[in-house]
Amino acid sequence: MYGPAVHYEYIARAAAEMPCPVLANGNVSSAQGAAEILRMTGAQGLMIGRGAIRNPWLFHQIRQYQRGESLFSPRGIDVLFYVRTLYEAVGFPNGNENAHVQKMKKYMNYLGLGVEPTGQFLHQIRRVAARSEFFRVCEEFLNHDQPMPLEPFSQAPKEGLALPPSMACKSIL
Repeated sequence: MYGPAVHYEYIARAAAEMPCPVLANGNVSSAQGAAEILRMTGAQGLMIGRGAIRNPWLFHQIRQYQRGESLFSPRGIDVLFYVRTLYEAVGFPNGNENAHVQKMKKYMNYLGLGVEPTGQFLHQIRRVAARSEFFRVCEEFLNHDQPMPLEPFSQAPKEGLALPPSMACKSIL
């Protein structure tokens, strides 16, 4: 969906050569993934975008992972509350309902990758035009008490997502 591919080896090179702290960025979608990116790159921290829209608990989960604690896993109702809160937070007073729903559908493109594996949530949410339809679909898929890790269900392997074997075993300088 986004391009070009993330080249963690370039981040690793920058982290090794720069006199200032370097932050890694790109496809951070889980606490375990965050730890792996930091390990691979030697970066001092992370910048997280789409992963945080999909999972606003991600920062907390990363800290839990670093401390060796069990990770919080939101339930469907937690995610539904998040969607409702986000809907209110990004809206304009007396704004156009259709425009607001369209804006929310953009956020749902990120969230939807971690809602269910068949793509039905995204299929249905992309076709709504009104607030009532939007929340009907959200409630259908999120109004439950089951844990939702919110990691993307399927990610095709993307070129450049890991250090090449030749760089993993030797210095990048």
